Amino acid sequence: MTATPDAPSSQHDGWIEPAEFVPADLPGLWYAAHTRARNEKALVEQLLRRRIPNYLPLARRETRSRRTGRISRSLVPVFPGYVFFNATEQQRYQALTTNRIARVLVVADQRQLIAELQRIALLLKTDQDFAVVQRIEVGDWGRIIAGPLRGLEGVVARHAGRWRLSMNVTILGQSANVEVDRDQVERIDPPSWQATERPRNTTLG
Repeated sequence: MTATPDAPSSQHDGWIEPAEFVPADLPGLWYAAHTRARNEKALVEQLLRRRIPNYLPLARRETRSRRTGRISRSLVPVFPGYVFFNATEQQRYQALTTNRIARVLVVADQRQLIAELQRIALLLKTDQDFAVVQRIEVGDWGRIIAGPLRGLEGVVARHAGRWRLSMNVTILGQSANVEVDRDQVERIDPPSWQATERPRNTTLG
């Protein structure tokens, strides 16, 4: 769901048209707040009190009790641990005073984020089933999650349009490559002996 200074505080009012709640003409900048554990909705409530525009994508989830068989329905974050908010520098500081944010990710391309959030909002409005997966890029560390090579880890590469998992023997300057299907690889953190990880986001305290 989305919240803006003029929006109702309820998180159960139904889906809102994305263009109304992910606008491109706000005076501040959009940020991604990495919240403390299970603090997404609490952060939204406090941002609303401070009149700071924000967006928390929520999806409907149904669960059945193993003991009673009863079905319960709830709204859960699409991206657990993250809330998007638009703020001036002063409002960003106010957001940090909520003590619900572990760190703030700076958005390098504002127009790209707005367009992506609008697409997410449109998807949620349709109530279609979907799954959230981690994006994998060339150079990431990956692990094969299915098939006879399940559990094998290495660096993701591409050659002639095909995905490969590359297992290096650094001292020899050589590697063994195996072709894999994209949907059979999950992104993982590099091993502790890996010197550095490619930077992904700039963070602010």
